[in-house]
Amino acid sequence: MKVLHVSALDMGGAATAAIRLHKGLLKAGIDSAFLTLRNCNRNIPNKYIYEPRPEEISLLKVLKKTLRVRLGMESPHSFYDAQDLAIKGEPTGAGFSFPETLEDITLHPAYKSAHLIHLHWVAGWLDYPSFFAKNTKPVVWTLHDLNPFSGGLHYALGTSITEMQMGHLIDNPQDRLQQAHNRNLTVKQQSLQDFRSLAVVSPSVWLQKQSAESLLFSRYENHHIPNGLDTELFKPYDRSVVRGLLGLADKKTLLFIADAIDSPLKGFRFFRDALLHVQNMCDYQLLVVGLDKSNALAGFNNVHHMGYVQDERLMAMIYNAADAFVLPSLMDNFPNTMLESIACGTPVIAFPTGGIPEAIRHGENGLICEKADAANLGSLLEAFYRGQWQFDREHIAEQAAKTYEDRTITTAYRKVYHAVMATV
Repeated sequence: MKVLHVSALDMGGAATAAIRLHKGLLKAGIDSAFLTLRNCNRNIPNKYIYEPRPEEISLLKVLKKTLRVRLGMESPHSFYDAQDLAIKGEPTGAGFSFPETLEDITLHPAYKSAHLIHLHWVAGWLDYPSFFAKNTKPVVWTLHDLNPFSGGLHYALGTSITEMQMGHLIDNPQDRLQQAHNRNLTVKQQSLQDFRSLAVVSPSVWLQKQSAESLLFSRYENHHIPNGLDTELFKPYDRSVVRGLLGLADKKTLLFIADAIDSPLKGFRFFRDALLHVQNMCDYQLLVVGLDKSNALAGFNNVHHMGYVQDERLMAMIYNAADAFVLPSLMDNFPNTMLESIACGTPVIAFPTGGIPEAIRHGENGLICEKADAANLGSLLEAFYRGQWQFDREHIAEQAAKTYEDRTITTAYRKVYHAVMATV
């Protein structure tokens, strides 16, 4: 069996999950390759970069385009400009992706040599109509957000579309966003109507349920397989030694991580406000990982900003240096950072978002707020520092290793691969 993982990005949370599975399959003796648009992460074996073929331009094409525009049959704007105009001025929250692109993954040699195609985060790259019309290979699709089965949104937060509407057509659409949603979902439905050999995998039960009830994926097998990680790397280390290596003081340490610290989805503003509850009661320091382009950390005198960290060994040290990892995400599926933290034995203090409560058991390996707001988070931080909960780091790490160790996850995916290949 030769598996091709298709991921638009080679960095970030979705890409990290895909890369870890890819490497796990290679360790298990499975012929696995990785196709991506990016070339940022060079630590990926059997990696291929997709390079689109330049479109041939002829005088005849130019004349046809000009005539269609003058007759009002076609927009004068480019393909992607026309898509942007369809939702111009509408709030799109964490982003909006259309199901049509100018790319054709099936032309790449890595696609042609594969026996099974494993899609990951492919928004803005996968062209639904052409891919599912041309593709003859079985497909496994791991969901990292709601976009694959939605009308374009990745998450509903901050938009005119509710989370419950995302996987379904909206009756009487009221604005351009809802109209584009219905139009795109219809395109996806038509593209998949004759395709049978597809299995859908969700890292969280939360996302699996939404996928299984969606218009697009309800007729396919929907599996739940959590993200995995290398528990020989992410494990407990001596905290005092790690703090010394990182140049940190030996005092209470809170950790916050986000690709972009000011991302509205990651909830840093709630964390900032919640710190008001503890700033006068204890001597603490903040350990922050991520880009701070908007200077969100200004005003903190007790912050150690590590910047963007890609090295996993350094990340394992960072988790071990913290007393708790604070995860106030407003929208999330099943974040790798959460698993990395508990694999290192560091408890997680989080909002009750997406699949997070599935992994974080209140009082055992972390704390879950009753509601996603600064007041609830501040109360938990205060109680945490007063010693209301005592966490056993070794026990937290042992339980995480049993559940999320990469070999366990790889075995689960191999079962799905064999099942979907039998449908061809």
